[in-house]
Amino acid sequence: MDRWREEAVRLGILAAIAVVLVAGFWVHREFYQFGFYLLLVVGGSLTFLVMVVARYAASGRLSRRGARGALTFPLEEGERLLQRRATLAVLPVGTSTPPVGTVVAARFETGAEFGRYRLADAYRKMLGDLDAEEVQRAGFRTLDEMRHEWQARGPWLPEAVVLVARLEPLPGGAG
Repeated sequence: MDRWREEAVRLGILAAIAVVLVAGFWVHREFYQFGFYLLLVVGGSLTFLVMVVARYAASGRLSRRGARGALTFPLEEGERLLQRRATLAVLPVGTSTPPVGTVVAARFETGAEFGRYRLADAYRKMLGDLDAEEVQRAGFRTLDEMRHEWQARGPWLPEAVVLVARLEPLPGGAG
């Protein structure tokens, strides 16, 4: 509920700015044949609408196409992200990633999109060098649990390099 209140306050501020901007034309009202109040209401509304659309377009929330990249996850890993049990994803090194800081569409291997996230960080590390904190942030209780699930995808090779991606869910875009 706080998120909606915060969004309402932001939109209220944008509406106030739009009205103030249009009120600035009052000085030149003699140039407008339609009258000041009509200009204020219609011009303020249109200015507000343009600002809101620009804001949502810049944030990538305007449409699903706003994401600048995509990451594909096995079903179990995607479920952990979707349920917010994980904030890290450990992916094979061949996985291509968009630049850090961009919005990515998260997809299951089947192709279905399940959310949108901001790629907060990405780095490579050897599978055997993952520490206990990284394992827990990836949604596992123990390294053995992670090893067991990883072996369903392929052999667990401690010297294999993996991609560790830290993902932040976007409001309304995941889970």
